[in-house]
Amino acid sequence: MEYASIPLLPESGEGGGGIRARVRAFSLVLYNVPMNMEPYTTFLSQRLTPARYQHSLGVMQVMEALAPLYGLDPDSAPLAGLAHDAAKELPLEQMLAIAQEIRTPLDHPSDREPLFLHGPCSAYVARFEMGIEDPLVLEAIARHTYLGDGRPRSTAFCWCLRLADMLEPGRDWHVLRQRVQPLVFDRRLGEAAHEMMEWLLPFLVEHGIPTHPAQYELQRKLTLLFAGKTTPIPDDQIPV
Repeated sequence: MEYASIPLLPESGEGGGGIRARVRAFSLVLYNVPMNMEPYTTFLSQRLTPARYQHSLGVMQVMEALAPLYGLDPDSAPLAGLAHDAAKELPLEQMLAIAQEIRTPLDHPSDREPLFLHGPCSAYVARFEMGIEDPLVLEAIARHTYLGDGRPRSTAFCWCLRLADMLEPGRDWHVLRQRVQPLVFDRRLGEAAHEMMEWLLPFLVEHGIPTHPAQYELQRKLTLLFAGKTTPIPDDQIPV
């Protein structure tokens, strides 16, 4: 597979200095991106801030590493990581318009929060602006922010993207990494999901970041399945 080197950050430009300092602090490395990703990296580098684009490259890298462990397609998995935040920086008004177009329910106040709404909106951008048609990729992107219901096509794909989003190299959440990363790479996906939710919700509350009822319901289900238990549960039975 051919690769192209993607610079971490532009040499100049708005906000470059602060982002460079952040990169140095996190000890990030140069990302090698498959040549077949170039149309997508070009699109995203023009639509996202340098920090958000950098984050997307990191999630792509983690998805590439997880793909062989969980039987994910080696092209689809990193593509989902790369495109998962394609709409993250759209204005809220535009996100709401997309949500109405694709008939995303907006019944709870948290449904209108960009933190959750950007998942389905990113799937929309990936489909209609980036030309991505893989249903597994689009579903994982849409559901990585906890909106949506029903069983997904691939539980493993959805959870791998959520976990990659949290574990990409630019995150400095060391406690989360210590608790979750060994489980993920030991193929203990359900336990990793449980540990992540146990860390995530208190973190969001402590920092005044919105939460969603679906997250609490998911945490409840995961706790019933995994808290204090050692019996393995098939990936396709893990709540999403």
